[in-house]
Amino acid sequence: MLDHKLTIFYHTAKHLNTTKAAEILRLSQPAISKSIKELEKGLGITLFDREKGRLMLTPAGKYLLEQSEELIERERIITFNLQHMKKEFSGTLHIGASTTLSQYILPEYLARFRETHPYIEINLISGNTYQIEQELLDKNIQLAFIEGVPSQTDIHYIPFLKDEIVLVTSAKNDSPESITKEQLKTLKFVVREEGSGTYNIIQRQLSAAGMSINELNQQIVIGSTEGIKQYLKHSDCYALVSVFSIQDELSCGLLKIIDIDDLEITRSLYAIHKQGTIDPYAELLLRFCESRNRKSKRKI
Repeated sequence: MLDHKLTIFYHTAKHLNTTKAAEILRLSQPAISKSIKELEKGLGITLFDREKGRLMLTPAGKYLLEQSEELIERERIITFNLQHMKKEFSGTLHIGASTTLSQYILPEYLARFRETHPYIEINLISGNTYQIEQELLDKNIQLAFIEGVPSQTDIHYIPFLKDEIVLVTSAKNDSPESITKEQLKTLKFVVREEGSGTYNIIQRQLSAAGMSINELNQQIVIGSTEGIKQYLKHSDCYALVSVFSIQDELSCGLLKIIDIDDLEITRSLYAIHKQGTIDPYAELLLRFCESRNRKSKRKI
């Protein structure tokens, strides 16, 4: 298989950061630096310029990065296929997920996947939909799960789950069981930040219902659903959040759902990967998740 020095070079060149390469490869930073120096010595050419503590690729380094990317991807496919023959997979999979999925949906899927494939290490990063799509486009992750809608031509979107956005408030608040769309404008709201999948879907579906999100009395912007839920528990505010995110609070009687007459906000959650052939380890996880979804539907 490939010389480990080439793999170390690839990750260092891709990020221009030995600390990041060390984190990905689970090596020490001195080990990364030593390997790069040995590779340069063996090739007899400088791959990096080092100016004021920053790494810059030389023309030779740029050429080697371009050539090594395909080699590393090919080695990954070969390794996976050999492991498939012996029915035992090992390796590392980098995935991303927008907030609702990473906190409330994926953990169970990943735990069950690891029971089946204990030797596959999974690194999960979280962010809003825009951030996760950028990580995918930059090839920092191989698979992602997002709350947004298809928007990038370089990304392949696969419907994954259906979600509903519901109006919630503290169970202590004196509020009716249902309200009209016009009454929404009289409530005090906590909202997610622009760029989040939740914010975008609310904005679109309110617009389709003849309302602007700016008509809501927005008291505060909080960049996580967990933060929003904690705020609701101590205020008389309302929020529109994923029904997946409030199951514990509903069962404990901390939050309650308020129905909105003639307004239902639903969305598709997507699994995404870059256009083209999907990474084999990413496909293994995706097929596992889809299989669990089919089994869940049969039980309903």
